Amino acid sequence: MNISIRNITLRNFKCFREASFQFDGLVSTFAGRNGSGKTTIADAILWCLFGKNSAGQSSFDLKTHDESGRTIPHLEHSVEMELCIVADAAGTEAGQRVLQLKRVLQETWVKKRGATDEALKGHTTEFYVDGEAYTAKDYEAFISGLIPESTFRAITNPQYFPSLKWQQQREFLSAMVGDIEPEAIADTDELKALVSKLAGSDEDIVSYRKHLSYRIKQVKEKLDKIPVRLEEQHKALPEAQDWASAETERESLLKQIAECELKAVAIKTGNGQDLRKAELRSKLDGLYAKKQAMSLSISEGYMQTINALNTRVNDLRQQFNQLVSAQRDLEAVIPSFDTLATRCRASAEEQFRTEQAYVRQHWPETQADFFGSGEAVCPVCGQQLPANMLADAEEQFNSRKADLKKQLTERATKAKQLISEAEETAKGYEQQKAEKEQALKDVKDKINEVFAEKQKAEKERGEQPGYEELLVADNDYQALLADIEVTKQEMDAVSVSSEDDMKALTEIGEQVTSLKAQAREREAVLATKVQYDRVQELIRGIETEEHDLMLQLSELEQQEDVACQYQDRQNVLLEERVNKHFHLVRWKMFRTVNNGGDPFQEPYCECYVDGSAYHDGLNQASRLNAGLDIINALCRYYAVSAPIVLDNSESTLNIIDTIGQQIRLQVADTDLALTTI
Repeated sequence: MNISIRNITLRNFKCFREASFQFDGLVSTFAGRNGSGKTTIADAILWCLFGKNSAGQSSFDLKTHDESGRTIPHLEHSVEMELCIVADAAGTEAGQRVLQLKRVLQETWVKKRGATDEALKGHTTEFYVDGEAYTAKDYEAFISGLIPESTFRAITNPQYFPSLKWQQQREFLSAMVGDIEPEAIADTDELKALVSKLAGSDEDIVSYRKHLSYRIKQVKEKLDKIPVRLEEQHKALPEAQDWASAETERESLLKQIAECELKAVAIKTGNGQDLRKAELRSKLDGLYAKKQAMSLSISEGYMQTINALNTRVNDLRQQFNQLVSAQRDLEAVIPSFDTLATRCRASAEEQFRTEQAYVRQHWPETQADFFGSGEAVCPVCGQQLPANMLADAEEQFNSRKADLKKQLTERATKAKQLISEAEETAKGYEQQKAEKEQALKDVKDKINEVFAEKQKAEKERGEQPGYEELLVADNDYQALLADIEVTKQEMDAVSVSSEDDMKALTEIGEQVTSLKAQAREREAVLATKVQYDRVQELIRGIETEEHDLMLQLSELEQQEDVACQYQDRQNVLLEERVNKHFHLVRWKMFRTVNNGGDPFQEPYCECYVDGSAYHDGLNQASRLNAGLDIINALCRYYAVSAPIVLDNSESTLNIIDTIGQQIRLQVADTDLALTTI
């Protein structure tokens, strides 16, 4: 539906006592000086429709004033408009409707008792549609049915929509393009799972990402505290000790203490003699066991030494025999090299002499002359060759002589080469002989060395003391034998004596005191194990917590990556759908924020023209055209258009076309009243 104004008549409305204006086509331009009533036209249109001025105020002064600025009383203030309503898109006359609207404000005057002048009591407003009177309620309902005030202001005021809060702008634009279908975004399993998760909760993608960001921040804060907590526990961790040995020693000490206490009881009950004999017998058994162990140790040491010496002697004897065998082999092979060298030279000399004799025998043939050799006589008939055959015969003779000379020369050269090669081979045999002779010398030297070592080892083996001698020479073993004899004598000398019992009790008491002190030391060491185990358990717990937090952080970051991917796609798709409805302006529906965690996008709404934000750096002309582009989109969305009032339109040269009628109000440098251009 298209709503346009054909004409408007103002009576006693602000600066106009009575004025009519015609609106022609899609653009009507009114020019006049400042104060000539341009804005009054806009106020009149809005007042006639909705009872408000162009600023949206319902309480404003619309009355006419005299030259002194006082309100002229007893006037009827009215605005009457003729509208053209086109219902169909084709704009045919059959789809057009002409509508007459009129709003009248009248003053109510009364004369109070005793007063000489009338006083203004109040105002009444009358409403007319096509000349028919309407009540205020019916008139408001009629206009609202034609076009609601909010819609009218949105599609007639270029500043209206951009002046709304960004939340209101975004809500409208989102509703205009409809919801983004999850199927248009979720093309992977991860995104599909996210869509399913959001569908089963009350969260949208923005709150879901904020919640994820908060959880990630919490996990990171906990992870940041882990190193400090671990350091505190490591400081409290006692030094590790050999607690197993300490436990074994403690048990041994406690056992000794118990044994000592039993001894003391035995002495106190009169069994001191038997106890001392039992102690000495136990001591003697220990000494005999120690003697046996020591004898076995000395015997094993003796056998190890003898075996080592035998092994060394045998190894040296075997090495000596191998060297002697090598000496014999070398002595046998060395003379053969002289024989080989002699044979080689003799063979070469014999071949040389044979070849030399052959060459000397046939060499004169290479020096023979043609006419003296009989070559000019026919070998068949014996006659002299004719002249024509003599040249060929001479050529053949010279060719055979040259071939023979070449053959003899090659045989002589080869014979000399045989001599040279034989000499080289003979020298090789002589070199091998020298090497073998040096090897023989080395072997003889090594034989002498090994023989000396073998004799030394055999002497050392012969001088090695026997087992019995080792026992006699071992001071510890002899001391042990002496200790055994002393213990035997002590056991034989044991008798009943109270003095001995008191002395034994004193010794046992001192021993128990010492053993208990040692046991307490072991218990103190073992006490640190309890603290060590407790701190280690705490450390393992913290490390497990760290591992769990790392896994949790990784999972949350993966979820955030998927959510970010989803929101990025949603943002792009939403902005693409919104911006398809506009030709000039572009909308940014999201902005990047950072609340201390990772940056993320949250809903927002801002209008841009050529990369500049509407509210930041956009000039007045660009703002006007941006507002008109928005109005065109709103008109298409609402399927309705209405007159757009453009005040101060002279400041913009290239005003874009609009679906709705334009009423341009311009300031003109003229003394004339408001005129139509």
